[in-house]
Amino acid sequence: MTKRSSVALLVLFAMTVAPLLEAATIIPQGTLIKIRLEQTLSTKTSRTGEMVKFSTAEELEIGKRVVIKKGAFVQAQLEKVRGPGRFGKNGSLKIKYLFAKAANGRQVPITLGERAAKTNESMGYAAGASAAGFMILGPVGILGGAFVKGKHITIPAGTELLVEIARDTAY
Repeated sequence: MTKRSSVALLVLFAMTVAPLLEAATIIPQGTLIKIRLEQTLSTKTSRTGEMVKFSTAEELEIGKRVVIKKGAFVQAQLEKVRGPGRFGKNGSLKIKYLFAKAANGRQVPITLGERAAKTNESMGYAAGASAAGFMILGPVGILGGAFVKGKHITIPAGTELLVEIARDTAY
């Protein structure tokens, strides 16, 4: 075998094996990532089905590889928007988290799982907690409560919260 053919085989081997080695990186299910809301949401103006834009608030590294860059696009959708109701029931926004864009351009599925919700609550991130508030009616009673209307809620742009990777995802 000549030196030239040995180099050619080595280059061919590297071109074939390198992509396989890169694909071996897995972003594990349950990995937390902080995201930032890029627009204001409100029960006054937002509608069910509306797409919502977030971005990543920090990068996500697996080992020494950055798999999701800071500022990466994150897509979500308003699954349910409910305005305020009687008996002091405040409005609510239910958000379905869809994906974060990885550094290689792939979509990484995300969710607000149990771990992320608990972490959001313990860290004081308002969007991770329930948006619905409750009012104690006290002496007004049930009849009077029927005339007490809840409030609209607003989640301002820049609000940060944690979500988690929905399932093991090859990078």
